[in-house]
Amino acid sequence: LCIGSFLNVVILRGLSGESIVLPPSKCPLCSNKLKWWMNIPLFSYILLRGKCHYCKSKISIQYPIVEFLTGAFFLLIFLKFGFEIETVFYLIAFSLLTVMSVCDIKETVILDFHAYILIIVGLIFNFVVGGLNGLLFGLLGAAAGYILYELIARSGYFFVGERAFGDGDSLIAAGIGAFFGYKLLIVSIGISVVVMALFTFPLLFVKSVKEGKKKTVFSLSASLILIIAAYFLPKLQVSYWVSLIVLILILLLTILCAKFVLDDIRKRDDDSASSFLALPFGPAMAISFILIMFYSNELKTLINSYFG
Repeated sequence: LCIGSFLNVVILRGLSGESIVLPPSKCPLCSNKLKWWMNIPLFSYILLRGKCHYCKSKISIQYPIVEFLTGAFFLLIFLKFGFEIETVFYLIAFSLLTVMSVCDIKETVILDFHAYILIIVGLIFNFVVGGLNGLLFGLLGAAAGYILYELIARSGYFFVGERAFGDGDSLIAAGIGAFFGYKLLIVSIGISVVVMALFTFPLLFVKSVKEGKKKTVFSLSASLILIIAAYFLPKLQVSYWVSLIVLILILLLTILCAKFVLDDIRKRDDDSASSFLALPFGPAMAISFILIMFYSNELKTLINSYFG
């Protein structure tokens, strides 16, 4: 919980450009210095009823959420890995990803400095556990992550005239590759896209309905129905050809849906287009890191069962 409180300081002062050491903790609005009993992680927020003791302004819910999640995941990581060297590296990685995710959500900004630390920590981790071979493994993964994400990001220039996402996301991908290598990096991309879709699909659907984008609404609805159908197909024991046709239809509708969405973006004014494209992708990547961290063995087994 205390580290979570410190991460809030790193987030707030990282965005404002202040030192994380000095001055001591203060209210960001009235600037009054906080007394010790106002600075107890999680409990002070409850004690103060979410308001500053001095100016009575509301304390951001970010503070208790970051403190609680940090405490909870530190405990889960310890329970999973115990007193092992990898525990230390995963705790550091989780802390860095938490800082970058919150910064991305608040200001759609990822500070390169934090991402560089993640990459370095991943390389040191693989060197410690695997020596020079481990270091090479991490370097290849980091290079693959950065190059692959840069290619995807720069493809946005072709479709909408700007990057698909910020360069900070490419650095996070390099950090994920530095930790887990290029194979699990591919898995990370898939998980990140699914997580992002879970958040953006409802927003896009509601927005399209309100704006009367009938083609986009139809393609989104049809895609969702076919995805659900594809999930139940194996249980229905349908023929190979029926399954193949459904999968092809899903692919075609996804491409069609993407075309409609891109067409809408081109027609919007610059501000609305920017707000749509600026949806934070960093948190989705952080979630993929956490899932791979906890289930890497299961995912490796799944990959090997498909590709040997």
